[in-house]
Amino acid sequence: MAEGEEGDDARAPPVRLWVRRTGVYCDENQKTWLVASEEESGTLKARIRRVQVPLGEAVRPSRLPASQLPHMWQLSEGQQYRDSNSRIWDIEHHLLITGVEELLLKLLPSD
Repeated sequence: MAEGEEGDDARAPPVRLWVRRTGVYCDENQKTWLVASEEESGTLKARIRRVQVPLGEAVRPSRLPASQLPHMWQLSEGQQYRDSNSRIWDIEHHLLITGVEELLLKLLPSD
């Protein structure tokens, strides 16, 4: 497959993602990511796509509306992220889909 086609592997995933405003996160390289929550069979997922959007002013997390999504994700061991609430998220996929880098994270049940 040529680069950017359905199913291509993407670069290394971002190390950290911080919320900037509702639905917009920023990584350690100041790249912007749009985040949408999904639910599948009672399991929370986050579909995260790297899309260039103006950063603008960051909103304080305390001023954001309530959300099931965290204020921050930090890449940890293996194919997982730990969020600002100490929950673990598995990376279900990290691909380039028609030229757009996408992560799909799945929240793991807490022990």
